[in-house]
Amino acid sequence: MKALRIKAFQETACYTKPFANKVTETYPLPPYSTVKGMIHALLNADRLVPFSLSVQGDYESMIIDYRKTYFVKRKEFNMPIIMDGLAIEVPEFPNMTSMPLYTHLLYNVTLVFHLKAEEEILRKIYDAFRHMPNHLSLGRQEDLLRIDEVKITGVEELDLMEGKELTHSMYIPSKLIQEDERRRGIPYLLNWTYEVKKGLREWSRIPVSYVSKKERIDDDFLLGPAFIDDEGYVIAWND
Repeated sequence: MKALRIKAFQETACYTKPFANKVTETYPLPPYSTVKGMIHALLNADRLVPFSLSVQGDYESMIIDYRKTYFVKRKEFNMPIIMDGLAIEVPEFPNMTSMPLYTHLLYNVTLVFHLKAEEEILRKIYDAFRHMPNHLSLGRQEDLLRIDEVKITGVEELDLMEGKELTHSMYIPSKLIQEDERRRGIPYLLNWTYEVKKGLREWSRIPVSYVSKKERIDDDFLLGPAFIDDEGYVIAWND
């Protein structure tokens, strides 16, 4: 099996959790949909590009920053508007107020993504990364993404009897994990794909566990298959 491996780095990043309005909380790694959206934007895609994804990485520390958030009164609730990273004038609305809110930022983030798809799609994504017309960001617009490696690599199924320690923390779909072992990770429900119904996005979500680096992945931990690439990175596909 072939996969596309992308190694990247961000000095700061905030992968904002939905509905985190009073304090801007971040996921510990970019959610699947955030990475998928970046790749679709890079490809200039106008339709869904089919691929599977594995996300892993680590950060050095978490810091707290302030950002100016605007609120527009809509009947019985405040609608937040965040203008960070946008080079436009702040629009004016009736009953609009602003206030500084805490933002959680990850510092010195190392990321490794693996993509599985048909060879033609992998090659197209590879070429897009090799000939980027502009810089990339991931999370917020101002969270620049430095690409350190893009490589098509061989992937083999991991021998779970032998097992392997994780090089980085990673998202592992809950369906792959033994039920009594899921407590070893932090549970999240991550967006993946969506359908537009009545003008609104209806997301399909994937239950995952955020498993810390150096955890041992073996047959005591996993129900389903895991994979390994030519540098020893464990891969857990989200399909």
